[in-house]
Amino acid sequence: MSIETLTFAMEDRLAAFSASGDPAVLRGPEAQQLAERLYYAIDWLAPQTEKVETARAFNVAVLLASFHWQRFQYDGSDADAGRGGLFYKMVSQVAPHCVPTDLLEVFMEQGEPIRDTPTSQLTALTARGVSLLKEAEINGDARLLDDAVALCLFAVRANPRQDVVWAESLIMLGNVLTRRYEYTGDADSLTRAYNVTLMAEDVLPEGDPYRPKCFSTLGHIAIRLYEREGDLDRLDLAIRALREAAYGAPGYDQYRAAYLTNLATALSQHYGHTGRFESATEALEAQFEAVRTTPRDHPDLPSRLMNLAAALQGHPGTVPNGVDRHDEAAAHIRHALSLTTDGHPDRPRGLRLLAGVLQKRFTSKHDPRDLTDAVEAGRAAVEACGVGSYQRPYLLRGFAEALMAYADHFSAVDQLDEAIGALREADALLPKDHPYRRDTLMTLGYALRDRAGADPADREQALQALRDASSITSAPARDRAWAAVAAGYLAADSEDFTGAVESFTLALEQLELTAWRGLDRADRERLIAEHPNLVAHAAAVAVRADRAERAVELIEQGRGILLAQALEARTDHSELRALAPELDHRLRQVLDELDRLPDGSYSTAAEEVHERRRANDRRAALAREREEVLADIRKVSDLADFLRPRPFAKLLVAAERGPVVLLCASRYGCYALLLSGAGVQVLDLKLDERHVANRVIRFTRAVDGEPSPLRASEALVDGLSWLWAVVAKPVLEALGHTKPIGPGTEWPRLWWCPTGLFTLLPMHAAGHHRPESGGDAVLDRVVSSYTPTLRALLYTRTHPPKHPLTHPRPPSAREAARGLIVSMPSTPGWPDLPAAEQEARAVHRRHPDAELVTGPAATAPSVREALTHCSWAHFACHGRQDLGHPSRGALILHDGPLTLRDIVNLRLPHAQFAFLSACETSRGGIVLADEAISFATALQLAGFRDVVGTLWSIDDTLASDITDLVYEHMSRRPAPNPATALHAALHAVRAHHPDDVMGWAPYVHVGP
Repeated sequence: MSIETLTFAMEDRLAAFSASGDPAVLRGPEAQQLAERLYYAIDWLAPQTEKVETARAFNVAVLLASFHWQRFQYDGSDADAGRGGLFYKMVSQVAPHCVPTDLLEVFMEQGEPIRDTPTSQLTALTARGVSLLKEAEINGDARLLDDAVALCLFAVRANPRQDVVWAESLIMLGNVLTRRYEYTGDADSLTRAYNVTLMAEDVLPEGDPYRPKCFSTLGHIAIRLYEREGDLDRLDLAIRALREAAYGAPGYDQYRAAYLTNLATALSQHYGHTGRFESATEALEAQFEAVRTTPRDHPDLPSRLMNLAAALQGHPGTVPNGVDRHDEAAAHIRHALSLTTDGHPDRPRGLRLLAGVLQKRFTSKHDPRDLTDAVEAGRAAVEACGVGSYQRPYLLRGFAEALMAYADHFSAVDQLDEAIGALREADALLPKDHPYRRDTLMTLGYALRDRAGADPADREQALQALRDASSITSAPARDRAWAAVAAGYLAADSEDFTGAVESFTLALEQLELTAWRGLDRADRERLIAEHPNLVAHAAAVAVRADRAERAVELIEQGRGILLAQALEARTDHSELRALAPELDHRLRQVLDELDRLPDGSYSTAAEEVHERRRANDRRAALAREREEVLADIRKVSDLADFLRPRPFAKLLVAAERGPVVLLCASRYGCYALLLSGAGVQVLDLKLDERHVANRVIRFTRAVDGEPSPLRASEALVDGLSWLWAVVAKPVLEALGHTKPIGPGTEWPRLWWCPTGLFTLLPMHAAGHHRPESGGDAVLDRVVSSYTPTLRALLYTRTHPPKHPLTHPRPPSAREAARGLIVSMPSTPGWPDLPAAEQEARAVHRRHPDAELVTGPAATAPSVREALTHCSWAHFACHGRQDLGHPSRGALILHDGPLTLRDIVNLRLPHAQFAFLSACETSRGGIVLADEAISFATALQLAGFRDVVGTLWSIDDTLASDITDLVYEHMSRRPAPNPATALHAALHAVRAHHPDDVMGWAPYVHVGP
């Protein structure tokens, strides 16, 4: 144990005594033994000629003096008084402010040489500490860091003033202690580094030229603390501190490139933890600037080149100038390695980065030499690393990954065995709760799985490693989700469906946390999209485990994550308001501000960049506050499950007015879950997921890309017949709807709630639509509606079912909430819709008090404003949907698109019914299929109880006929609900146009 370690141990014991006042802290045998070890660690009789030895002797003397004198104060021991007085006499010669006043007076009376250490000498001690730190960074000798610690401690303790010089010594002490942690893995050094740097920050005034260096040190320490603990608050602190250092320092500041490098590191890790795209982009920009401004002969150039390579590899988007990121990164690392020699502390990391870059380059260029070079680089990285270095587990995993890639390509079993050994060594070096264990265990799980073959032991160990990885609570939610998904697949593939349910349940929980409210919508969508069919797989394995009710709960938990977040602020939390009104108020404030924050595209102008960062920081702070408020709410009696996923019993309420059909297609089975008053019934559809996927592709091609109308119609009719035979008919018959409804009979209702692949198929239109087939179809047996989730269905039913087209309003209400008709027969840049004007005029004739907005007056701002006052709305215009980015869905107005994002955060207090007579308005995406992102859903979320939309492009002329029939039915007394009105209209149109299935089939109702 080094003298510095003993010194810190005594410092901790004295601090514990100061906090408790308990003399036993200083009297126990461990305390006595520590004091003796410290005493004999110094040769007190030898002349102190070296600065380092003088500093060590002083640091020990200060602590032993306090130790013995405090003991003397309690029990009057002559031995303690003598030794304490002796040490204080030594201390008084360089730091009299450390000596008790009464004792100092005695020394002065005795003529002892009492003097302060000159400021110039304190500055020189700190400067010498800086030199030793730089020397250690070059040759990797950790013993030099102990010497630097001794010098900086002397400079701090011997300074009687808490001034800038004192702060500079503390900052340098923080730097040295951080390096000590990095070279030795001593976590105590890192904690001390953090504490002393915070002390320095409190002293330095605003505008002090040393302040950026203080923030840079604090940021660097916070990064290391985050890496050890996984606490995102540490990383946020690092980013705030490093931004102030990097962006606050003048351009000529010689340390600015170092500040930028540290900032880039923090931002890269922030992206890795949260998935925030902006963090990765800012990191890459900062690191480019750091390298650009670093002189070519600067000793830190190698580490900055390595950081740039890592930022290039880690960025999720395109990189500047269209360069090949792998070639560029490899070139930077090789350049950095050429500037370092064996023993250089940055060399192991550079070799590990090179191994990773070469593996990734192999995946795109398929040159086997990259794999051979990756293994060599990974092995060299481990060999170059000290046994006690905090980097060793990281380097071992990098080496193992290179071996695994090599083994996979060359079928080299020996390399796979070596990889497993390296991973087990890495895991053994890490504390059990270390966030880095998730990566290590997950890689170990993959390696064991790949080696398993017929060996059940390897497979069991692989599964355990993946489950252990997913259970590490200090790891980011995104990483835990990936580990849980991998464990779920491995368990399900082994037909351990009970275990698979547990893993997929954890995966869904972590996915919700991954897409947390602290990210903007684009980031949340991107992260959810990383697991495209997770909901269906979770439900399917629950069915296979004979847990149908759990399957329903998992579908509801995993589907519509963004929708559930938006509903939080729109739901009437009456129970919360009654039991805890203050908490209700706090939650409302947080959720309302989250909704108001800008959540769209920005320009790249400097002020816009600043505003985006401000909004991102505020969003993250509000998301944390939301979590704190929810934790407080759940402590209230009867509110323990507030805003948690609903149990099956509460979800079943959605089927009170008619059955709800949940559909899932998974590689573990394709099922229909039929919810009714009797509970849930499972219907095995006996389909292969790949067959469903092929049908989806054919259907999408028919409605989107088939140039021949005849072939498109034939493909559609064929697809609807298949859908009827394998899904719709079995579902309806299982629910007791075994034949078409005759005249005069009340039509039963049914709600479709598809997941995954099934969201892209028109369940309501399934049937035999060729004259020779007999004509049986869903349309003949039930009135169909859609709901994105059971929660959404229950939410819409909380709105009073008043249909504004039929319920008379008093004169005072007509001004405040009337109808809105938006028509665009001619749109700049789009084909004309001549029937749109006729359609709008016909609706307006029925409802002359409605506001008619058309042509140049129909702009996005004016329509948004009009929506806030209307009770019903009709749109006759162009619409569009992007299947790869469904949030880009929009209605096309005179000045451009009215986007889904323009609508989703609106609060429309009067809204009841909307008819979207435009293309693709109720169509979701292939990507994010389970988020049910469509313009119709956005309008429903904004407040419209019932929405009629379309699943694909519609015929302009036929649209006018369907619209007129819907409004004609809704004007009858008693008025049918919108779903029944649409159903009747489609029945009539189908009778008049039996061959035009493409024309009537896209229309759907969404709502209660």
